[in-house]
Amino acid sequence: MSKTVDIKALLKQMEEVAISFDAAKKRMLAKEKLNASTIYLISIIGEDTLTLKQITERAQLDKSTVSRQMNTLEKLQLVERKAGEDKRFAFFNLTSDAKMHYNNYIRSFTAYLNQTLIAWSEEEKQMLLVLLGRLDYSLHQSMKDN
Repeated sequence: MSKTVDIKALLKQMEEVAISFDAAKKRMLAKEKLNASTIYLISIIGEDTLTLKQITERAQLDKSTVSRQMNTLEKLQLVERKAGEDKRFAFFNLTSDAKMHYNNYIRSFTAYLNQTLIAWSEEEKQMLLVLLGRLDYSLHQSMKDN
């Protein structure tokens, strides 16, 4: 017979992991002089050329919030804005600087995680991947139901 898991202990452990992960992420972002919202928008745009509406839909954020952030990214020369044939629409794409910073961030974070999990077996890493995927799926499902 298996033991019952203390859900409060599980929640506490998840919060501690989230805090540690956020701290590591902030450290990696600081190396590139970026913040979480900037890296989020850069990851959304990627290699695409998108309108503000498309970015807003993918980010699931308010249009005014995304507009303000895109203006900041443009001032930092991380995105380029191009007017479309219909002047009501502007198209955004990443600059080479944005791509460089994003790739550096991903490389740094990958190296950090590799070092963090160096003592883990491949089987343990695979198990973590599967369990995180299941947790994410379950969280999304429970949000739909509630």
